[in-house]
Amino acid sequence: FSALVLFLVYALVYLCLDSNKNIRGSGDPEINKKSCTFRPLSAKEIDEENVLLDSIAWPNIPSVPPPVSLNDTSDAARSNFVILPRPGGGSWLVGDQLEVMIKMFDFKGRPKNHGGDFLLTRLHNRTLEAGVAGQVVDHLNGTYSAVFLLPWEGKSQITLVNPSEAIPFLQKFAGEKPNGVDFYSTFQSGLFTETTMCSVCLPPTQQPQCNYTDLSTGELWFCYKPQNLSCDARINHFSIYQKPLNSKEEILFKK
Repeated sequence: FSALVLFLVYALVYLCLDSNKNIRGSGDPEINKKSCTFRPLSAKEIDEENVLLDSIAWPNIPSVPPPVSLNDTSDAARSNFVILPRPGGGSWLVGDQLEVMIKMFDFKGRPKNHGGDFLLTRLHNRTLEAGVAGQVVDHLNGTYSAVFLLPWEGKSQITLVNPSEAIPFLQKFAGEKPNGVDFYSTFQSGLFTETTMCSVCLPPTQQPQCNYTDLSTGELWFCYKPQNLSCDARINHFSIYQKPLNSKEEILFKK
């Protein structure tokens, strides 16, 4: 999950970089060193950070070493949900809150006895081209609650994004490779081209860095300077997604 969040942040910076014209290049490595020396957090900021981290903390789930049998993981097709009765009875009306109880089963039809599944719930209306997310509560025993606001008539959908058995591998990948994606830029002069790595903050090395920080927004962006070309010779960006899983782990992420 954290890898996904960081990827979205990096992707946003990448888009901002390409959509703004106020970009400058510099071969002075000292500029990047100063920009990447982030100031220490205050006590208030540390408390806020801890609250945010606690709010997205995943529950402790049984550790399953690879290889993991797909039959022992959560199966969306065998799982089910029940719409709880409307408080006060009667039909559901626009403006109500709909509550759903979800029960997870594995591929052998056995009920799950622990939580940790990554579930997304939503109510959508194709005619209005609108949707609203439901709030999911993990009861840590294989059951989940989802609450929907009903702003208009529509169809509900519950999606199993990842079974609980897959989460430890995502957490391991997030710790080892938090970016999830590497960014590069191509530099060209005539028929000669070079490619270097880019990021919001690059590890300091002996190789100079080009500073492409957006002057109007302050968004940081740096690339290692190519050996034989100037920073002004940059012509494009591209990204390479890091493969988080080996062949034994990929079975947990089959659709």
